[in-house]
Amino acid sequence: MSQGYVAKIGVVGSAIAGLSAALGVAKAGHHATIFGPPPTALTGALQLAPNGYQALASLGALDALTPAITRLDAIEIRSARTNSTLSIIDHERPQRRDYGAIGRGALVNGLYQLAKAHPRISFDEASVQSITATQEDTSLITQDTAQHAFDLIIGADGTNGLTRRIIGASQTPAPRDRHALRAACPSSVLPKAFRAKRTQLWLSNGYHLVSYPYFDDSHDDLFINLVLCAPASTQTPAQQVADLTATLPVLSHLSACAIDWHKTPLPPASQLATWRKYGVVLIGDGAHFMPPHLAQGAGQTLEDAAMLGRALTRADDIRQAAANWALSRQRALRPIIEKAEATGQVMRLKGPFAMMRNAAIEFGGSRLIEKWLRQVWQ
Repeated sequence: MSQGYVAKIGVVGSAIAGLSAALGVAKAGHHATIFGPPPTALTGALQLAPNGYQALASLGALDALTPAITRLDAIEIRSARTNSTLSIIDHERPQRRDYGAIGRGALVNGLYQLAKAHPRISFDEASVQSITATQEDTSLITQDTAQHAFDLIIGADGTNGLTRRIIGASQTPAPRDRHALRAACPSSVLPKAFRAKRTQLWLSNGYHLVSYPYFDDSHDDLFINLVLCAPASTQTPAQQVADLTATLPVLSHLSACAIDWHKTPLPPASQLATWRKYGVVLIGDGAHFMPPHLAQGAGQTLEDAAMLGRALTRADDIRQAAANWALSRQRALRPIIEKAEATGQVMRLKGPFAMMRNAAIEFGGSRLIEKWLRQVWQ
């Protein structure tokens, strides 16, 4: 960055992608204005792998967020049919690996407080109504008809956001015939098996369940986050969970408890062919969709922000720096997108193929899974 040059950068979106992008911009020495209402209360949790920890550290946010992170000591892959352990990926040995869970609300609120306290970050709670992206002009107009000109606009408003349409990608990834059933509940309502400080991946016949504990500061209690990826159904979420787990030794408890399940579509893993148009660039879900199969949705968004911040540091041409970042990031994400999609295909195997999958995981052991995840966690 040239001495004394401070770019003006607009950030459309005030959730994880927008807040982390603004922190990356500010750390690069530029000024960021975040557009959109303050973040609302969020339920549920997400996992942070080593790359997520590294991104938070690069953004200057890890120390502030560490108290809210529940450390997980392993990933345990289990057969839902037999309740047996197929493989364990130990985060403590042979060396300690950072891996944890954090409530979505705690993550967003922590990033929000850091952004509010930063002298190079300001907020405008008005919604963005239009964006102009040409060779000469990068600007936006908010709902109160105020016009704002910027050197760069970062679109962090998700798969259905305005900035995605400006780029020329109005369609979200096409949903498959699958969806995710999500829930978070106090640990006390589930069997002891769910309370272990580890991620548990339960593989079944055509679907899988991921569970892990996290501390919910809004309830001052240990909660269990649950994500069940299953074929699409016209049943209510509770009915489908009951039908899928009725005959399974441990998972049958999920229908015996009063758990509030929510259904969301599960499109394939994907990324746009281009993330930018002139002075507008996308970040997070608007640029790439990451299903929960690798627990990388938030982690890759945080990486986007950290790497974009580094790309903008000492940049004389902000647009060109953002363009270079987008191309580099697309290349880096391509194999991870492919791994996420392939992992989902393996997890939804049925019948004898599901039995062969379980046998392969048990035979290959942790070394096989570690090799599969190494590139993702770097």
